Amino acid sequence: MPGVDAPQLDRLLSAVHILSPLIRGHADEAERNRRLSPIVVGALAEAGIFRMYTPRALGGFEVEPLTFYRVVEAIARLDGSTGWCVFIAGGNPLLGAYLADEASAEVFGRDPRGITAGVVHPYGTAVVSDGGYRVSGRWSYASGCQHSTWIFCCCNVFDGDRMRLAENGEPEVRLFFIPIGQVGIVDTWEVSGLAGTGSHDVVIEQVFVPAPYSCLFGPGMRPRCTYYQSPVYRYILYASFALPIGAVALGIAQGALDACFDLAQSKIPGGRATLLREQPMFQVRFAEAVALVRSARAWLHAVVQHTWESLLATGEVSFEARAELLLAAANATRSAASAVDILYTAAGASANYRRSPFQRALRDVHAATQHLGTAPQQFESAGRMLVGLQPLQPLILF
Repeated sequence: MPGVDAPQLDRLLSAVHILSPLIRGHADEAERNRRLSPIVVGALAEAGIFRMYTPRALGGFEVEPLTFYRVVEAIARLDGSTGWCVFIAGGNPLLGAYLADEASAEVFGRDPRGITAGVVHPYGTAVVSDGGYRVSGRWSYASGCQHSTWIFCCCNVFDGDRMRLAENGEPEVRLFFIPIGQVGIVDTWEVSGLAGTGSHDVVIEQVFVPAPYSCLFGPGMRPRCTYYQSPVYRYILYASFALPIGAVALGIAQGALDACFDLAQSKIPGGRATLLREQPMFQVRFAEAVALVRSARAWLHAVVQHTWESLLATGEVSFEARAELLLAAANATRSAASAVDILYTAAGASANYRRSPFQRALRDVHAATQHLGTAPQQFESAGRMLVGLQPLQPLILF
C-alpha cells in the first residue's frame, strides 16, 4: 500500500520548524493588525509553503493529501491564524487544474511568491461578454486577501438579463481569477477568533475576465490543465479545499496542550501547596483533552490516507468513504474545540488574561467550528450519506 511521501513531508516540516520562532514571535502582531505580518508571509512564501498543491511542472511540491493536512496542523500548532491562511492559500492551487494552461501558468506558476485568496460562494454576477465575462459583486471572508496577488470569486452567469442554467436546472456557477489590483478590499474583519487572518470583504465592479481565467464550478467540473497530471488533482476537491479545517483545529488544540503541559510544570494554584500537574482533577482533565485530540487526529489521518489509496488503486473514492471523510473532519473540528474548552478550564483563572495562549486558542478554535466546511450541519450531511441519502453539501461528491 502506498504511504505518505516521507522525504517531501520531512522537508516541509523541517521548514516549519525553522520558521516556528518567527511565526510565534509575530502572532500577537497579527492579532493586533488583523492580518499576518508581511515578514511571516514572505518567509512562508520563500519556503514554498503556499505552493504545496502547485504542480511540480509549475514549480510546486504537488503534495499528497495527508502531507498537506500534517503541515497545516504543524503551523496551526504555532498560531491558528497562520495555519488558517496556509490552509487557504496552500489549497487554492488545486483550482488551477480547472483553468486553461496559460491561465494556470500565469496565476500559479509565473511568480514563485504568488499567493491567492478568494470565496467560492456565488455572491457575484458574471455577464457574458466577447471573449470572457464582466464580473461584479461583493464577497465576505476572503482570508489572506491583503497579502495575495490574485483573488478568485464565484458568480452566477448571465446572458444579458437571463440567468444561465446548468444541465441539472440549477443556476450555472463559474469561478474567476482576477489580479489583486482590480479588486477592492473593504475592512470588515473585526472578530474574536482567527483575527490575524485578514478575512475582509472583497469587491469587484465590472471587471472584464478573459474566458481562460474562469472555469465551471460545480457538478460536471473536470480538470483540463495539462500541468496537472498527478492523481492528486483527481482526489476529492472538497477534501483538500475545505476539510483541512479539521487539521487547523487540531493544530490549535495541540498548541493548547503544549501550553497546558508547560504551565502545569510551574503553576501552583491558589490555595494549594503543590504544582498543578500534581492535582488529580487536572490530571484527569488533561488526559481527556489528549484523548480527544489524538483519537480525532488518528481517525482523520486514517480516512484521508484510505481515500487517497483507494483513488490510486481504483481511480475513484466510494460514496461511503466520502461520508466517513466528511464525518472525520467534522469530528476533528468539534473534538479539538472540546479539548481546548477542557484545557482553558483546567489552566485556571490565569487563562482569562489576553496574554494567555489559552485565551487565543479558545477564540481561534471556536471560530474554526463556524466555517461551513466542518460546521455542525456537516454531521447531518454525513449522516444522510451514511444512510444512503444525498448530502446537504454536494461538493463532497466531486
